[in-house]
Amino acid sequence: MFMLNLSTQKRLFIMFLVVALIPMLTLGIIAYEQSAKVVNGKLSNYNHFAGEKIKTQLDQILEDMYYSAAEIQQYLADSTSVNLQHQEPQTYSDFKEANNLERLLQAHKKSNIRGIYVITSSDFYYGDYDFNVKQFKKQDIWKRTFWSGDSEIGIYQPSYYKNNTSHHVLGLIVPLKFSYGVLNNSYLLIETDIDDLFDLMKVLEQDLHSRITIRNEIGQLLYHTKSVEENRKDDIIWMEHTRINNWEFEIRVPREEFYQSSRVIFKMVSIGILIAFILALMLSYVFSNQFTKGILKLKFAIDEVSQGIFDGKLSVHTKDEIGKLGLHFNRMVEKIKQLMEEVREKESTKREAEMKAIHYQINPHLLFNTLNTIQWKARLDGNEEIGKMLLHLTKVLEGNLNFNIDLISLKEELQSIQHFFAIQELRYGPNFHVSLKMNEKLERGLIPRMTLQPMLENIFFHAFEDGTGNIDLEFTENNRYFQLVIKDNGKGIPQEKLKTLFTRPNEKVRGGIGLYNVYQKFYIHYGKDFLINTDSVVGKGTTILITWPIRWVDQYDENGNH
Repeated sequence: MFMLNLSTQKRLFIMFLVVALIPMLTLGIIAYEQSAKVVNGKLSNYNHFAGEKIKTQLDQILEDMYYSAAEIQQYLADSTSVNLQHQEPQTYSDFKEANNLERLLQAHKKSNIRGIYVITSSDFYYGDYDFNVKQFKKQDIWKRTFWSGDSEIGIYQPSYYKNNTSHHVLGLIVPLKFSYGVLNNSYLLIETDIDDLFDLMKVLEQDLHSRITIRNEIGQLLYHTKSVEENRKDDIIWMEHTRINNWEFEIRVPREEFYQSSRVIFKMVSIGILIAFILALMLSYVFSNQFTKGILKLKFAIDEVSQGIFDGKLSVHTKDEIGKLGLHFNRMVEKIKQLMEEVREKESTKREAEMKAIHYQINPHLLFNTLNTIQWKARLDGNEEIGKMLLHLTKVLEGNLNFNIDLISLKEELQSIQHFFAIQELRYGPNFHVSLKMNEKLERGLIPRMTLQPMLENIFFHAFEDGTGNIDLEFTENNRYFQLVIKDNGKGIPQEKLKTLFTRPNEKVRGGIGLYNVYQKFYIHYGKDFLINTDSVVGKGTTILITWPIRWVDQYDENGNH
């Protein structure tokens, strides 16, 4: 309703704007959602990949360290073939045993292992000679191992090497407790350089503002990113667990940081939509103004014509649809002027023709009164046959001169044709036979008025000779339709004429209008929901089949309305 109260220019302006904005907003939303989905997906995949990679490296490092520790422990547990001391070697045999252990330690020292040491109870150690035992014993991992008496593993920064190149190491300390082995109450230390691992974690911490936490299998904190931010429930979290000892590796990213790229995309898309909206606003105004300029001129010209001013002429400067409309308007105005002149000339002639037509009309009441007078005159003169014929003719004419095309009951239609048959019997005598098959309940069914008589007239005038023959009428009900079959045994109709039996006759040819009227009546009441089929064999007769929808008398009022 709001749009209907606006001018055409404003409506066109709004329509142009809406047509421009809907695809822009749709494409903008789709672009934002798809871009954000791709960026967030890649970011999520990157975090998951990084966590998976760190977990895999930790698993590999731990596997190597535990394997080396087990091999070295197995070697030291054999007291029959190994003779090592807690002090610095003094004899050739001691140097030889120490040398064998050193070779074993070197054999298990892979590229990423910083050092492998056996620390004895006298603070003497076997391994590389750049190790400061006293400085190492200040580390928390040593203190935990010393007081617990169990193996300990941890991440820390080494400060006890003479040539220190590692910033972070993963250290494993295993107490050596043998029943028969050598170096009892000593400690096996294996340290692996994990600077590469920390470089990867540093990328996550700096670039993505991630907070990384590593806990051992009993929940003790091994590593945690230094950050002033606190953990929140809405943080994006990736969780991994190592396969070797079930360490928990957690990557936590604040929601604001994770969706920062999405917000940037949203801002860019919003700016683009805003710019497109301004452009659409300007273009909509220009197009609507240009488009309605010609319409406004046409509107003013129409207003003048509506006031009876026909002297103005619309100037046309374009060849588009508006220009063509202006040309047609000018032609229409000229035509109206011509028609008005013709109307003035013909108006007096029309009045005169109407007055003359009144004198030539036939008054049905005069006709019926005259026929009734003749009928009573025949009875008074004793001519009963003429009286009967006039009586039946009057009844037939009552139906023919009733010009409405309402639906009537089959009972009324059958009663009207009884008078037609009576006239034919008076005319031809008892030379024809009529049979009717119909269930009594079908008498309430509706049929267009004056449907049967034109078809029966066609039988008597064209099919029978001297009115001799048989006519079979059958009314049935089939599903939702009535079905009428009219069959005669007369001359039959050639196929070329049969095809045009219910079509509009040629105006130059007399007759044939009755059957066409039958078709028209069914079409008026039922549209295309009816069927008329004809079949004929020359010399044997003709069959007409009519099917139409079922309607009953009690469904309609006296005027035939539903």
